[in-house]
Amino acid sequence: MVDGPDDTPNGDTPKFAICINRRFGSDRPSCGNRGSAAIADAIETGAQERGINVTIERIVCFGMCADGPNMRLVPGGAFHKNVNLDQVDEILATLESACGHKKKSDDIPGIPGS
Repeated sequence: MVDGPDDTPNGDTPKFAICINRRFGSDRPSCGNRGSAAIADAIETGAQERGINVTIERIVCFGMCADGPNMRLVPGGAFHKNVNLDQVDEILATLESACGHKKKSDDIPGIPGS
């Protein structure tokens, strides 16, 4: 259950996909080479602390490496491109607005704040 917008039409928790692809042995740009793993860590931590009703998924590629790090609410959300750690609070605020908050009944029994 959520306190805010409903789950996705198929009943799943909304998902926020973050590309963490790293092009090893290449001088071509990639989200992973531009710090997306640290950004994903910060968004995961922030979403959990704020109780946002969203699942963070780390994915391999959106196919827009030159614009990375890239992330979006899926399906159909607007892309966040060229993201850096300074933008995490803004992204979390957007996720709060779009996804709502988990209700206390969504917590895992015996694990406070889960």
